[in-house]
Amino acid sequence: MEIAKLVLDYLKAFLCWPVAALILGILFLHNFKDAISDFFRRIVRGEAYGVRVEATSPSEQRKEAKEIEPILTETELERYISENPKQVLTDYKRVYNSYWFERGYNLIFGTQLDLLEYLIGKGSEGENYVNLTSFHNEFLKRSKTQTYQFADYLGFLRDMNFVEYVGEGADLSLRISPYGVDFLSYIKGQYPSAYKFKPF
Repeated sequence: MEIAKLVLDYLKAFLCWPVAALILGILFLHNFKDAISDFFRRIVRGEAYGVRVEATSPSEQRKEAKEIEPILTETELERYISENPKQVLTDYKRVYNSYWFERGYNLIFGTQLDLLEYLIGKGSEGENYVNLTSFHNEFLKRSKTQTYQFADYLGFLRDMNFVEYVGEGADLSLRISPYGVDFLSYIKGQYPSAYKFKPF
């Protein structure tokens, strides 16, 4: 009798609404994961606590695809370049910078991003080279490696044109370049929360 009562108590606990809701939620997500994934890919607008979300319909998606201009033929492209040299230069710079920023974002470590943000706060004066070792030490601690030298750690940022060296010897300082400021602005726009979680 006591065993039956014990089993009944366990069943009551197991079938209480939080557990049942959790099980139903997991089943719902499992069965409708493709539909949910498709919905999130199409989201164009949302609100916070009022919980209002809006997604593009398949017809809207097709409509937007039709608005994309077709690729020009080689002859049309040459004519467009000769007729619009300034616009082509502007477009080229924008595309090239986006490519370079994406490449930099894929390679950069989280502590190097922290360093760039720190240098923004320092303005045009920058910071003494030696005072930036704390960022490198944090990188070594997080990555559990001792093979990446401080000079290479900062050298990557200089090679990417994100920082500039100023002065020499004991007076050597680093400051963020205008290109580095643009890079940070770009990744904050493209990856507003993800950039904060870059490894190391």
